Amino acid sequence: MHIAICDDNIADRKQLERLIKRESDKRADSTGILFADSFGNASSILANPMQYDVFYIDMCKTEGVTGMDVVDGLIGQGVHAPIVMCCSDIKYREMSFPQNVIFLDKPIRVDELGKSIEHALKIKAQAPSLIELREDNNTVYVTEPEILYGIAEGHYVKITLTDKRTVNAVSTAANLFAQLEAYPSFIFPTQRVIFNGRYIEKLGFHKVFMIDGACFKIPMSYMNYTRKIFQQYHGSH
Repeated sequence: MHIAICDDNIADRKQLERLIKRESDKRADSTGILFADSFGNASSILANPMQYDVFYIDMCKTEGVTGMDVVDGLIGQGVHAPIVMCCSDIKYREMSFPQNVIFLDKPIRVDELGKSIEHALKIKAQAPSLIELREDNNTVYVTEPEILYGIAEGHYVKITLTDKRTVNAVSTAANLFAQLEAYPSFIFPTQRVIFNGRYIEKLGFHKVFMIDGACFKIPMSYMNYTRKIFQQYHGSH
């Protein structure tokens, strides 16, 4: 498990690092080693947050930056991992947070830290795997049901998501399919197109019509599999 600590109180930050190291030693033979990265400011932790399974946050000494700002930044980047607000000078429990936020009082007790890690482990076990889509200057993380289809355009694949966002992934359709082949819902009928079979609205003669009106040609060799996926999600229409 990978843990991120963001605390602008260096003494508290170092103490939490030590507690996590001891917790890791206890869990090495059961739930595995705990790896912790420590940050003293919001910009550092927000630079690459998707690699972490749980966050421990407390920002109370940096003017103009609060723990809520860090949480908003994490959520804005698509973080679904549990976020633990470490309560000291700021009464986080009195604020409104997303459902993946829990609370831990300072000074942190060993047993309460252990419970928060157990909570994070359960969420990690239930979480869907994330698909990494790299743009020129950005990386987007999505789940399989969020991808509608992708169309190769030059050095990119323009991926349309179910929320109508588009991602210009630096990839070829073949490389993208290699990344997604573990998900049987994706169909790769040509060298330029990949689409998610769960979002086929109807089948035509060697064609599929997607829920947003997009239409893709399907070679004869792909029709049986396409029909199978369509029936899996829509029944025998």
